[in-house]
Amino acid sequence: MNGTKERLMILDMISEGKITAAEGEELFRALEEVDEPSAESDNPTPVPPQAPFPPLRPESPQSPRGQRASTELVAALKTAGIDHVTLSDVQEMQEHSLTAEYINEMLALGIEPDGLGEWVNLRIHDITPRYVRELRDMGIDDLDIDELVELSLHDVSAKYVSELREVGLKDLDVDELVELSNHDVSAKYIAEMRELGLKDLDVDELIELNNHDVSAKYVAELRAMGLKDFDVDDLIELSNHDISPKYIAELKKMGFKNFDVDDLVELGSHDISPEFIAELQTLGIKDLDIDDLVELGTHGVSPEFIAQMREFGLKNLDTDDLVQLSIHNIDPEFMKALRDFGMTGFDVDDVVELGIHNVTARYIAEMKEAGLKDVDTEELVEMRIHNVTPKFVRELREMGFSNLPVDELVELSIHHVTPRFIREMRQRYGEHLTLNQLLDMRLHGVEEVLGSR
Repeated sequence: MNGTKERLMILDMISEGKITAAEGEELFRALEEVDEPSAESDNPTPVPPQAPFPPLRPESPQSPRGQRASTELVAALKTAGIDHVTLSDVQEMQEHSLTAEYINEMLALGIEPDGLGEWVNLRIHDITPRYVRELRDMGIDDLDIDELVELSLHDVSAKYVSELREVGLKDLDVDELVELSNHDVSAKYIAEMRELGLKDLDVDELIELNNHDVSAKYVAELRAMGLKDFDVDDLIELSNHDISPKYIAELKKMGFKNFDVDDLVELGSHDISPEFIAELQTLGIKDLDIDDLVELGTHGVSPEFIAQMREFGLKNLDTDDLVQLSIHNIDPEFMKALRDFGMTGFDVDDVVELGIHNVTARYIAEMKEAGLKDVDTEELVEMRIHNVTPKFVRELREMGFSNLPVDELVELSIHHVTPRFIREMRQRYGEHLTLNQLLDMRLHGVEEVLGSR
């Protein structure tokens, strides 16, 4: 390296603050101009002897100690395969305390970063020779620069590795150590889980349990409630659905005892709270099992809904009845429409049949407005099936056909004897036409009906 002594002097003066970085840059450029011969001739004219750089602060000579440190650093860098540094490199090495001693110790440990950038990266992440040695004592060797940085970034200390080994987690790779540390899985947590009988947990299971707040205390309390045969997935499911030991205790107090993890998860999934169960029991519904509760919760059957159905005369309802009512949208508004229509004395099957065929509260109310009365549930279903609409009934009444029985309304609708058809026939053949004639015209043709008169 040309001008090595002069470069060392510049580096030392910068480090001691005797010249600025900008002044140092100027000096480096001056050295480069002196070191590089002219490319214009094969036999360049010798450059007259001159000072390698203009004198600066002659009153501040380079200290022997600083010169020795700079010399050692340059030598260490050369050993590491770095033969040239820029002023910005110098500044970065100073900023991160990259010393000859550090470089030599790391090289002695077999750590060989590729270029000055990797050396600086080690210092930035506080990768010390001691840290490397401690990891190796734990059996973690053959680490590259990226792996060392990754471990340091995620606070994987040799102590942490040692604690994991003490609780039986050995032969962990870098990714596993990082994952455990990232998710705050401590050796204490693992030891507590093992004391509770969960001894064969792998890294993924430990992380999953910890992520879902499955603590050793939670596991112990579940066992105290009688739950013992569960695995990692069970614990996660219970925690995800907020199944607390207190919840289990309340279920037991209400008489529920023979349940397993799946039962509890189902209850939690459908928001079956102790309050919900207590309200059902207040209504006299006491012989429900877990499946019954889940069915009611799944279909949105609330205690309030049951009380309202009772007010409309639907009593002694079992779980299947209540579920069928809810599935087919039988709500208080619908029941009120039936009552306003004058329909009473119906049972669950009647009401469900109406719901199945989309006989809605609005349909019933509009039929009443159209003048229809004295019909039962079967007739309502029949009209709905054959598209006898409130508009159809109303227009027929306006044409003078009022108080028609349901079977005639259905017959007219089936054969498309519509108000429009009736108006057309009346315009052509007179207002005297009866419904039977109109129906025959639709079925057999106008000529045949009129010709037989």
